[in-house]
Amino acid sequence: MPDLPTSPGVYVFVDAHGHPLYVGKSVNLRRRVRGYFYSGGPSNERLAEMLRIARSVEAHPTGSDLEARLVEVERILGQRPPYNKALKRRDAGWYLELRRNEPFPRLRIVRRPRRAEARYVGPFWSRRLPDRIRRLVEKIFRLRSCAEVVRPDADRSPCMQFDMGLCTAPCARRVGLNGYRRQADAAGRLLVDRDYAWELLDRFTEARDAASEQLEFERAAEAQLRLDWIEELEELRFSLEPEAEPHSWLIVLPDVDDTHRTLQPVARGQVLRRYRVQWVDGAWEKAVEDACYAVRVAELRAPAVLSPRESVPSAMVGRWIEEGGEGGHAIDLTRLDTAGAIDRLRRLAS
Repeated sequence: MPDLPTSPGVYVFVDAHGHPLYVGKSVNLRRRVRGYFYSGGPSNERLAEMLRIARSVEAHPTGSDLEARLVEVERILGQRPPYNKALKRRDAGWYLELRRNEPFPRLRIVRRPRRAEARYVGPFWSRRLPDRIRRLVEKIFRLRSCAEVVRPDADRSPCMQFDMGLCTAPCARRVGLNGYRRQADAAGRLLVDRDYAWELLDRFTEARDAASEQLEFERAAEAQLRLDWIEELEELRFSLEPEAEPHSWLIVLPDVDDTHRTLQPVARGQVLRRYRVQWVDGAWEKAVEDACYAVRVAELRAPAVLSPRESVPSAMVGRWIEEGGEGGHAIDLTRLDTAGAIDRLRRLAS
């Protein structure tokens, strides 16, 4: 493989008809591709089978590792090569849904965010995790978990969930419409606002301590249970993959050609089309203006929640920024306007 570059980039194994079989990325294309044929060969039978079918390797150099990661994701999700497994699963996901236009909302787990009036949290890459979160939130706020259409009837006996203190029984008119909606609104807030968890922890701690001082041990135990559930919920959220980065950014990355740069705009987490720019006075300032304008337009249309396909590159950008943005510069467009972004880049170049 002497003709392969040693730069970062994406490589594609293709079959005899030119169809992609496998897409990968590396910080050193030559070393990575040679590793499939030397140093012990492929690591598993699936890759060995792919190499038997492959007839050539395409190399697509990039100026940075971040750009290589993004190109890899775009190609895998767009072309769906048969020997890539992990990322192909990321074009679908699971969401927690709370329909705010229902009189007695409940939490649902759905595959797609489809309703403009609903609040969504996600995506999650398996059903198990949102199901655990749903059950915890239902218990914390005593939301109904039943799937029936609620028709409040004062003559109806509440189910066991009410007797266990896990539901306020709107079906039996033990709670009114406004009271239940306050429960649902609080549940929705907890799902999207992590600071609210600390507020609830303080509130239930005070309730537990007050009940203990008054020797109302049953009420103290109920408050302690909710404290435990909130802490369990926070542990689950801490263990999640990095979330989609919610900020707007203009990321400036090196290019394969030293006279150019790559501009990667991001609008509220949504990774937009990249620009390749000649980095000379006059040209790059205009390109930055165009990229900032693209971000502002996209912010006006930004979805409330990213699709699974959009969330993968967004999480990659978020991790890259969190790790220090090695090899590039990230300009926070949530805090700076276009003139501020240009001034910041001038200062970085000086």
